[in-house]
Amino acid sequence: MKIFILLFFQLFIINSTIGQSSNPMTLEQCITYASENSPVLKGQRLETLANDYNIKSIKAQGLPQVNVNGAFSHNYALAEQILPGEVFGMPGESIAVTFGVANTITGTVEATQLLYSKSYRTGLKAAKASQQLTELNIFQMTENLIYDIVNVYLNINLTQKNTGLLDANLARIDQLISIAQIQFEEGLIKKIDVDQLKVNRTNLLSEQRNLATAINQQMNLLKFYMGMRPNAELQLAPYELEEAGYPLVNDLILTENTDLRVLDKQLDLSTYELDNIKAGYYPSLNAFANYGWQGQGERLWGNDETPGIAGTPTGVVGLRLSVPIFDGFGRKNNIAKVKIQQEQLAFTRLNLTNSIEMRFDNANETLTQNKIILDAQKENMKLAESLFVTAQLSYQEGFAPLTELLNAETSLKEAQTQYLQSLLNVKIAELDHLQSSGQLSKLIRETAPSINN
Repeated sequence: MKIFILLFFQLFIINSTIGQSSNPMTLEQCITYASENSPVLKGQRLETLANDYNIKSIKAQGLPQVNVNGAFSHNYALAEQILPGEVFGMPGESIAVTFGVANTITGTVEATQLLYSKSYRTGLKAAKASQQLTELNIFQMTENLIYDIVNVYLNINLTQKNTGLLDANLARIDQLISIAQIQFEEGLIKKIDVDQLKVNRTNLLSEQRNLATAINQQMNLLKFYMGMRPNAELQLAPYELEEAGYPLVNDLILTENTDLRVLDKQLDLSTYELDNIKAGYYPSLNAFANYGWQGQGERLWGNDETPGIAGTPTGVVGLRLSVPIFDGFGRKNNIAKVKIQQEQLAFTRLNLTNSIEMRFDNANETLTQNKIILDAQKENMKLAESLFVTAQLSYQEGFAPLTELLNAETSLKEAQTQYLQSLLNVKIAELDHLQSSGQLSKLIRETAPSINN
């Protein structure tokens, strides 16, 4: 897990920790923390442990089974049998004869060993396939968790950068207010110009508070993904959105898609289920051996007049063959039901394949368009910066009104915001491309063979 997290960190977050202190958490550290503390992952890993014990319990059916049985019975009212008197030399009479004794004690030790059962072998294969499905589910949850953490981490950094832009704009507007106040006192501008600057400043402060709220909410979401308590302190290291992303593949790696691999494993399990039902038509063979002792007597403990319990040992060894003949068409109906389920899974797989291809095509198109928009917004931001500098100089020299400077300042702020948003959109599109193409899954599995199913 730590190996593939390190790999993903190297792939997608190059140079994110350069010049940062050890106190704020980097994206790599957030992912590592989540892999160790996420309640969802912890719960799913317990499912793996449960499957281990399930496999062991199935294997136990092929080991010798030994049972010890014991019983004591006291016949307080023995049954009588009417016999003809001729048996006792009393012709013409009926004699009531009591059979049995009052007390009986038995003890048996029995051992059985499964010699052949097709159901046993098929069940063991199905249990191992179920374990692989559980591991795939963990892999899928981890992959999705990484996606969510990266997504919210990038959004937090964007919001923080927007906050930095607002801080710079507030500093500029405060400076303009100071200059405008002096100009108003000297009669160079009207009071409405000063008031307009103050209105703009109030609007910026409102945006700043909204961004602060957004950051808090995004941080809470990140803590949730990481398995961190809501009241825990969390600081994040800045992330350079301008850094180049990891080289992306051009073609869809369909066999590496995690959703598809999970569905294929479900199809495998349905095949084992079908084989297990068919195995019910085959006979099973068991060996058995038992040793017992049976004692009987009128009294538990004897005396001079009446003997106590007296018994003899018994023992037997043999083979027990069980051949199924007719089950009321139960297995036949179960086979038909599983085959229908397999057809449903086949249609689900076809639909999922189409969905994966659509997502990949959309991710390609979105990434291409976002890169075009990013280039345009970058040029637009440079132009807005140039216009603002020109308007500022013109205003300071008295050649341009304050409204022109305010318009240029607003345009610059919007251009900077749009550029950052476009930059984030490109990064999210790269992340979507990595996941939808199967490239992320492939890189994780190649770097962490222990979770390669």
